[in-house]
Amino acid sequence: MVVQYCSASYRSAARNGKHEPNHFGDVMSQRETSCMLPAVFKNPVQRIMLMSNGNLQRVLSAYYNVPVSVEVLYNEPEGGWRSADSKLPIRYCRNINLICNKTIVCSAQSTVDLLTSKAADLVVSQGVGIGQLYRYMNVLPTFTLLEAHLSDTDSSFSRVYELRSTDVVCTITETFPDGMLDPDYCRRLPGAHPDSSTMSA
Repeated sequence: MVVQYCSASYRSAARNGKHEPNHFGDVMSQRETSCMLPAVFKNPVQRIMLMSNGNLQRVLSAYYNVPVSVEVLYNEPEGGWRSADSKLPIRYCRNINLICNKTIVCSAQSTVDLLTSKAADLVVSQGVGIGQLYRYMNVLPTFTLLEAHLSDTDSSFSRVYELRSTDVVCTITETFPDGMLDPDYCRRLPGAHPDSSTMSA
């Protein structure tokens, strides 16, 4: 596999020249945003998916023009933590698939570190889902693309990125299967649902 290390984040500056947070609320702000990837990533749709910052499900649904759902395969605390009073940080491990027409279009493996008692209480005591945590806390985390990978055998690709706030840090690896950039991918493989073990990064 060919690996291109990016260590890239949204670069932005306010009108007064001072840098502002690189969070995924950039669509609502008045500033210039640069989302640059190395030239090896030639497909513009691929670049959009690699740089999507918390809205990949919506991007995929718009691209295929069909609903995209989340299949949660695993979502458990590391080491079996069950109490919000446990020593911080508390780490959750989470595996999901994004499903379009019963076809996996992306698989994701995440570690979610709860850094504060506030975050731990929401998840452990109040049952707020990891996937809804930022929204529930009304927080826009910083997005940083850490790595992007291109396969040297087929058209599959993957990325590693981080979503960070004061209370929560998520490190996410997403894998996009061979052929998924075809707009008809979900229709071309009706009912296909590959074994998720073949989709890991």
